[in-house]
Formats: sequence, structure tokens, C-alpha cells
Amino acid sequence: MLVSGSGRDLDSSRRRVTGRGLRALLAALAVPALLMASAPAAAAAAPVRAGSSVAGGEVVQRAVSFTVRNVNGTGIDCKPDGATYTVRGHITGTAQSLTDPKAVTLLLHGLSYGEFFSNFTAVPGYNFADQQAQAGHVTVTVDRLGYGASDKPVGENICFGSRADIAHQMVQQLKAGTYNTTGVGSAKFPKVVLVGHSVGGIIAQTEPYTFGDIDGLMVLSYSDTDVSLGATTALAIATQQCQAGGMPQHGDSGPTGYVWFGADTPEKFIEAHFYTPGADPTVVAAVAAVRSEDPCGDILSYKKAVAADLANIGKITVPTLVLVGGRDAIYPAPADKQAGLLTGVSDRTAVTIPDTGHALTFHRSQDQFQAQVSRWLTDHQFGGWAMPVGSADTGGGSAATASHPVLTGLGVLLLTLAGGILFWGRRRSPVRR
Repeated sequence: MLVSGSGRDLDSSRRRVTGRGLRALLAALAVPALLMASAPAAAAAAPVRAGSSVAGGEVVQRAVSFTVRNVNGTGIDCKPDGATYTVRGHITGTAQSLTDPKAVTLLLHGLSYGEFFSNFTAVPGYNFADQQAQAGHVTVTVDRLGYGASDKPVGENICFGSRADIAHQMVQQLKAGTYNTTGVGSAKFPKVVLVGHSVGGIIAQTEPYTFGDIDGLMVLSYSDTDVSLGATTALAIATQQCQAGGMPQHGDSGPTGYVWFGADTPEKFIEAHFYTPGADPTVVAAVAAVRSEDPCGDILSYKKAVAADLANIGKITVPTLVLVGGRDAIYPAPADKQAGLLTGVSDRTAVTIPDTGHALTFHRSQDQFQAQVSRWLTDHQFGGWAMPVGSADTGGGSAATASHPVLTGLGVLLLTLAGGILFWGRRRSPVRR
């Protein structure tokens, strides 16, 4: 192999290298290697909208839907209606990642939210799915049953047991390519990572210890053991309202059996979900304006679902990331406390991001959040490349692992080559002065 350095050719078996030439050679190799290693991360720092061009091709977003049965195959004691419904959302990724799929992340939102938690278009720069696509990851974002564009049963006819069963059905459809999407055929994803935000964490944890068919798990802004007094009070009030029949969703036009979970005014929602010193007021107001009512079945089955979680969470074995905000007013526990419950998981990561409330995707620290998620996905071979990681507190104890910038394969190859040539030059070749 011939490598140019300071105007001289280096033959790997015969030619000698001058000291100046070797230094130039090392610089010529190391600098491009570092640039190549950091290029995807630098590109990932800026937000991207569907239709933009990035390293993996154009970012595209397509509508998706899943035909599901509202049944309960879990151990959570609750009774859904057994009917067939449609869950709607979007799939976002680069053209390359959708053409040659490696893995997909399926994200389930919590109470008071909808698909907008992870596919937010009201304020530029806060769209989880778009930014993950820029780092080469594919994300499916949905309105859970009873929310947004998805079908809306009577609120009491949904429960956490059927939520986990529906998540299982969506996982199976993503792996088999039997979901519906616009424009092209449905890709088959060999690996599925399930993500649950807030009480979506209950659903995301119940799915693997019941069905065992996911490849990775993320639990965001959730704790099975620590709930704030404000959230406990909101649950008690919502439970009373649901026991009285709840109210129609969206006034008189929607199905019955829905309530506001501590969010009947924008101010209450903001107080619970935001650490306002760490958030842009424009974003806070925009998110509060689209908050949603919640099905009574979720409210009424919450305690049973938590009890089932605590009894079974040790059965989960897939790699897991637990990530929380350090200023969460609903679930105030640090990430390593929830991660510590995952006793069957040998590969668990706990991350607590400071100055961040419950709404992880909507604080000024959202770039740190995005980077932590992207790096974890990349480090666990779920496709893509890692974004640069911000100054997040990675917790402590055996459940916590620190994230560090990593080089891409080509960068590592070139740096290794440069180091090898330096060693060879010193050991095998005399230097002419």
C-alpha cells in the first residue's frame, strides 16, 4: 500500500520514512479520521424536517396505521371490550434506512399527550422523530388508542392490559411488515425497540415480560416506586370522576369515559410537566395547548398495572435504557432507582438529565436527551450513528453507565492504521536526517 506524506511515497515493506514525512503522514491520516468520526454527530446537532437531505438520504415521513384487537393477554386484571380498532401515526426515517431497514423504535406516549410528544411540528427544533432520523434511526410515533387520530372507544373499555397487548400486536406487525403505510410497501424490521414515556413506561415494561418479542426497551420519565403528592392527588380526583362516568371527549361530540388527569387547565399541565426555567415559554405554551383528555380505563387500571409491574419487572432481559429528567414533578425518582428494579437485565443504562421536567422532548435540554437516545440505539446495534452527548448526569451504581463519544468504523480504521505506521516506522525503519 502506498501512502503519500510530505511529497514522499511510503512502501509498507521497503521504503524508509523521514521524521517530517512520518509526522505529515500521521496528520494526513488522523485529521480525516477525526473529521469522519465527528461528521454524522455534527450533522445531527441541527433539527431536520421531513424532506431534508442528510447522510443517509432524504428524510421521509409516511402515515402508518395498525389494525389491532382491544384484548388483554397480560396478567393485569382489567377487561377491555375485545373490539377491533385502528391505531394511527407516522414512520420517520431516511430513505436509506426505510429501504434497507435494520431496526425501528416504537414510541408510546403517556397521559395528557399524543403522538405530538415525539412528532411535534408547532415549534421548529423539537421533533424527536425528525432528529432521530437525521442520525439514521427509524421511529414509529402513534396516538395510542383513545387519542388524536386513532380510534376512540368508550374510555372505560381500554386498560393497561390491553395497551400492552396492542403494543405487542404492533411489534409483531412491524416485524412482519403487515402494518399499513402510504406510498410504498411496508418494510419488515428485524429488530424493534419499544419506548414508553410516563405511564407509557408501564405498557413498555409489561410487553416484554409478557410476550418477550422486543429487542430493546426504553423507559422515559417513569417510576414504579416514586410518585409525587401532586400526581397522587390528581389520580385520586380522576378516579372519582371516572367512577362517576367521566365526560365525553372533546365536549359533547366524543365518546364518554374521559377525564383530564391533573390538566384541566393549561397552568396545571405546565406545573406538572415542565421545569419552566429549563424550557422555552413558546414551546411550553404550544404543548399545553394540545394536551389531551385521558381514557378512564387507564386511570382505573393504573394501580393494578403498577402492582403487576413490581411483581414481574425482574423477568425483563433485553437491553434497557431508563432516562428521566432531574426536575420531574410527577415521578421524582432518579433513573438508577427504576433501573435497579430491572434485576434480570444485564445491560441496563440509567441517565438523569438535569434541569429537565417530565416533558423530556420539550425542554432546552432536549438535544442532550436526543443524543443519549441516539447513542444508546447505536451502541446496541439498532442502526444509525450517535449524536454528540451533552452534559447529562449518568447516575451511579451498577445500573448506570456513562456514554462517551465513539469513532465511526472508518475513523477507527484510519487512526489504527496511522498508529501502526508510526510504530512500524520507529521499530523497523532507520530515520535519515
